[in-house]
Amino acid sequence: MTEFVTGMLANALGELMADRFGETLKERSDRRALQRAIEAAVIRAEQQFALEHDAHDPALVQVLIHQTRFADLPSVRAALRDLLAQPFHDPQGAVAVLRRSFTDVLPERIDRTRVDAAVSAFLSALGREVLYIPQLRELYALSFQKISAESGRATAEHTAAAARQMAALTDGFREIQESLRLIAAVPEPRLLAAPRPAAPERPRPWHNLPQRTYTQFIGRQAESEQLTRLLLPHPRSRHFVITIDGIGGVGKSALSLELAHGYRERYQTLPDDERFAAIIWVSAKRTLLTASGIQQRRQTFNTLDDLFREVAMVLEQPAILQAVSDERRSLVERALAAQRTLLIVDNLETVDDEELLSFLRELPDPTKAIITTRHRIDIAYALRLTGMPRADALRLMAVEGEAKDVSLTPAEMDDLERRTGGVPLAIQWSIGLMSLGHSVDSVLRRLGQGQSDIARFCFAESVTRIRGRDAHRLLLALALFERSVSRKMLGEVAGLAGDPVGRDDGLAELLRLSLVNQKGERFSLLPLTHAYARDELTRHPELGRDLEERWIACLSTLAAAYQGQRWQYRDRRQLIEEGEHLLTLADWCKRNDDHVVRQDLTFGLIRYHELLGQWYEALHIAHSALERARLIDDITTVIELLIFPVAWVLRRQRRFEESEHAITEAIDLAARSLNYAQQSEALIEYSRLLRVTGLFERALAVCHQAQGLISGVDEANRVYVQASIQYELGRIARDLEDWGQAQQHFLAVRTLFAQMDDDPVFRAEFAWGLFRQLAIVAERQGEVETAAQMYRQCLEAGRITGMGAYEADVLVRIARLELQLGRMESAQKYAREALTSGQRFHLPREQSEAEALLALLGDML
Repeated sequence: MTEFVTGMLANALGELMADRFGETLKERSDRRALQRAIEAAVIRAEQQFALEHDAHDPALVQVLIHQTRFADLPSVRAALRDLLAQPFHDPQGAVAVLRRSFTDVLPERIDRTRVDAAVSAFLSALGREVLYIPQLRELYALSFQKISAESGRATAEHTAAAARQMAALTDGFREIQESLRLIAAVPEPRLLAAPRPAAPERPRPWHNLPQRTYTQFIGRQAESEQLTRLLLPHPRSRHFVITIDGIGGVGKSALSLELAHGYRERYQTLPDDERFAAIIWVSAKRTLLTASGIQQRRQTFNTLDDLFREVAMVLEQPAILQAVSDERRSLVERALAAQRTLLIVDNLETVDDEELLSFLRELPDPTKAIITTRHRIDIAYALRLTGMPRADALRLMAVEGEAKDVSLTPAEMDDLERRTGGVPLAIQWSIGLMSLGHSVDSVLRRLGQGQSDIARFCFAESVTRIRGRDAHRLLLALALFERSVSRKMLGEVAGLAGDPVGRDDGLAELLRLSLVNQKGERFSLLPLTHAYARDELTRHPELGRDLEERWIACLSTLAAAYQGQRWQYRDRRQLIEEGEHLLTLADWCKRNDDHVVRQDLTFGLIRYHELLGQWYEALHIAHSALERARLIDDITTVIELLIFPVAWVLRRQRRFEESEHAITEAIDLAARSLNYAQQSEALIEYSRLLRVTGLFERALAVCHQAQGLISGVDEANRVYVQASIQYELGRIARDLEDWGQAQQHFLAVRTLFAQMDDDPVFRAEFAWGLFRQLAIVAERQGEVETAAQMYRQCLEAGRITGMGAYEADVLVRIARLELQLGRMESAQKYAREALTSGQRFHLPREQSEAEALLALLGDML
């Protein structure tokens, strides 16, 4: 309401006075200074109205202060013009119009008594502030002189009558009318020229902050504390300009506004050097999102001169506005340097003024600036806002639901949090729709639509900027992924694998526009951004088909790396990071009935499920793949599946009989097909099964049988078979408690690893297993500290490359040694991790040992 009222009043008064007195407002005073004064007066009046009336009717104040339609009514414009431009006329008509206009824009449930009280309070505050504007006081006096010369005593009587009628209508407007009546009744020049009593000193901080647009500020505690540290005076903080960037609706403006009000409210209690003597707010926001849709907002700040105007108004420096443009910057810099000032520039992305950016880069000390923007800029320390943490998002839902009388179940709140990604505006918009009668399901569906109001509000303008460029290809490629993806894989899918510079420039542009999130070398989209980008894919079908084909090819290549002998598997760390994308592609195959692509994913999916301890899922995929392989007589694939995951997983689940049936079939098929590498691998797996069941002599015999096949294995794979056999022989000796023999075999494995200099991936992935075996030997030989250290090395290496279900066993062993070494707190930490890991991988032995250790430690601590 304030923006319209101030501009209208200044223009109306200028035109009316020029018409009435035959002279322009500029000849009496600087029109721009008058406009600034009126603007300040109306802002103060609105704030005073909100402050005073909030205690009587907070709900009505909330509606009126943030109501954008009220000031657009022609009746309101005319009524306010009459009230201020014709102070000696009967105000009953104008007040009646205002009362009706208030009623028109307010909910029907607000009764006339409440409306009358609001009208009175607002007019009272407006009258008090406008009367004391020096230019208007002089003009009102001039108006009286002209009327007095023509009408004499009758005019005074008429004015007195008008004052009495006004007092009867509203107590709040009595002060301004009474003051004007006194001027009219006593026309002596000495009274008109009498100086106004000195106004009380303006309280610090000086500011033009808008009212808060929220009833309760929730979350962002870490960001608020970080901003507070950054705003400390130099040299405690060397940052003078801070940007808060992120997608629209993520809470940038709310965070900066809350921080500013905090400095205002705590001014008296803050240390002197941390106070801001002035806080200046300028906003270039052009649109607002409500439950009714996207609404346009008149932009009042768009250039450096607009910023200078606000500085001049808040700091009461009219010389800035009166100076020629070349001198204004130096005057503003001098004014800002005179006191510690906080400058907040909201929605900078809608401003296209290089001079403004230059000014912000060179702010004078001790001024600090916060800039909110959807588009990251390189002039400052950058703080990126993303969705709220889940706990804060749920709390915001509860507060908004209570305010709007919307009740959500825990499951519905979980769905809303997931669909919105914790974006505050999306949560508020969704609950606003529900309060208007929309069902929860319909609102959740809207959130998944790329052309919903919330999605268009947040992304439409930014995406328009990048269409047809590499950044657009990258955004649409990222829409194919449900989770974060590496820079390399994203570049491949976008068709930019051969142009790393173009790829990185495109990603940098997406980051500047707040369209993607980055964590290390991985990139992701918020759920709302993902929905918009998916819709954008459908709008560009040719590009969408090209990206989809590249996506399928890329993930099929990833999965194919896990087909073949286990020692040929590559980069389990990559599979852990990207494996979820295989699940997304598998779902796509189901929806599109594409069995060919799904078959290509088989071994990658199996290995991914195994690494996560999801053995049921791994076996389910393996059995389905076995049926297909048997139907087409693909013996190689049948053998691979029988060895792993079938026999391996069944052994880990202690389903020994089923495991033996699978592995013996694999051995038989490999022998008949003369595939010595597969036959050796199957024999080694069979030896593991025999060892676990206590049949050590048979296990040794099977290992020796595998050794006899080494000469038939192709040279490229021979060293891997040798390493696997020595590794299993070492574990047999370990279980027989022949520690010297076990150590000898494990050291032989290490020697074989040294021959694999051209295969660092294999060595890295199997190193943790060797650390574990050597640690077990050291532990049983009484070298407790050495064993503990080697277990920790094993854990560190294994977590990097993926150790799967073995993690729980290693954690239990470390906890046990830490207890033995008297390090109780460390032992408790590892035991807790072991219990969690054992539960995740469904390992009863490791769970039981971890629980026993925790119980013992609980008694000791």
